[in-house]
Amino acid sequence: MKTFKHGGGPGDAIYGLATMKHLGGGILHLNFDGVRQFDQRLFIKQSYIKEIKHHIIRPNEKWMSFPVDYNLDLFRSQPFYDYTLLECHAMGLGVKFDYTKPWLSNIEPKRIAPIVISDTGKLRWPGITVNWNELKGFEDHCVFTGFEHEHKTFVKNRGLNVKFYKIKDAYEWAQLILGSKLYIGNQSSGLSIAEGLKVPRVADIWEGGSKQYPIGENGYYELSKEVIRRYLNE
Repeated sequence: MKTFKHGGGPGDAIYGLATMKHLGGGILHLNFDGVRQFDQRLFIKQSYIKEIKHHIIRPNEKWMSFPVDYNLDLFRSQPFYDYTLLECHAMGLGVKFDYTKPWLSNIEPKRIAPIVISDTGKLRWPGITVNWNELKGFEDHCVFTGFEHEHKTFVKNRGLNVKFYKIKDAYEWAQLILGSKLYIGNQSSGLSIAEGLKVPRVADIWEGGSKQYPIGENGYYELSKEVIRRYLNE
């Protein structure tokens, strides 16, 4: 059985799963400091992941030399400023496939609000492409997912009084995103899930590092009332 490894965080690893699926799947070795218990159910649900093995890696050199068939961490050697992380993972292993197709599946949708939001604010990957003021008047249609401190910061800084939903794990996060009509978020794990599901999504793009522009239909990096109404009125 083919073996893969990924030493990054959950958002990076989720993008890497598309390449793993393209290569036929198998056993996935993960660095426990990156992908933790919170993310496990989402990963295990993917049919191309036959088994997950966790490693606590110290020092990092041991991890880099850990023998596998496919080292997904080779995405780090690719030109981030020119390509998305989805593309970089494929390029790192010298493959190319249809990036517009979803690679996350076996998820039962859970509907709690038409618009699901996540935003890490200025703490990590602050976006500059979304005008959050476009959501004013639509707050009752929204729910914020992520951490409570992020929600408090969002309400304070964005001036949008949207309700908060505390997710159990990444799988439930995927359920909520799949059950929504529109996802809006910055370059965090929520966006990687939305991209993996290829749901209608708006990415708040960070000006530094890799630009996670949505690839495929129903993907945007600017928010407008026209976009909001388009999906709310479906």
